[in-house]
Amino acid sequence: MLSVIIPAYNEEKRVGRALKPTINFLSSQPYESEVIVVCDGCTDNTRKVAESFTGEFKNLKVIDYSPNRGKGYAVKTGMLEAMGQIRLFMDADYAVPIEILTGYIQKINEGADVVIASRRHKDSVIEKHQMILREIAGKGFGLLQMIVLGIPYFDTHCGFKLFTNKAAEYLFRERKYDSNFFDPEIMYVAYRAKMKVVEMPVSWRHDGDTRLPIGAAKTFDMLKELFRIKRNHKVISEWNSQ
Repeated sequence: MLSVIIPAYNEEKRVGRALKPTINFLSSQPYESEVIVVCDGCTDNTRKVAESFTGEFKNLKVIDYSPNRGKGYAVKTGMLEAMGQIRLFMDADYAVPIEILTGYIQKINEGADVVIASRRHKDSVIEKHQMILREIAGKGFGLLQMIVLGIPYFDTHCGFKLFTNKAAEYLFRERKYDSNFFDPEIMYVAYRAKMKVVEMPVSWRHDGDTRLPIGAAKTFDMLKELFRIKRNHKVISEWNSQ
């Protein structure tokens, strides 16, 4: 019923911390599930660490390829390999506890096509904040993408998103970005396709080992990429949830 995709690039120190509670939670649920770890051109022991959990969870698959292609490519690979009726991708840093998934699945069962965690939701709990400059930059990017893309979703980069199988297959075949820009890209396409998207509160804890750079040059690059997303998706394929 459920597929959990974890993209990983050189995450040997963190992927086990994500897999342990995830497997414990899924093993206690009444539905069948699978976990797919996508090693995105890893050069460390990420694959070995992930595969060490196969004895604890029979439906654990590790996909490994080289060279590194980017998070967007990794998530797409896992999503299109998945067999679940519902498909989640979550970050290897385990910033979001898996236990909140139950409420997200309920929203899917009520008719949502996509359910996303939003740190800007009024009911969200931020247990450990980012450093102030990074937090300001994140909020600024949220405003930029709302203005440029015209989407109503303030936080597209939180690494906890749930999709129906049909929405996942549609969105990740439409996506063009292999980088972290796949997040605003797929949400832009979902909005344009008139998918039912639900933003949910989240309990979130910052991990200091972040990979995303900040700065004036990076902000300018982000702005350019947002306009490119609009150009890339002037025309989108017809979406039918049935």
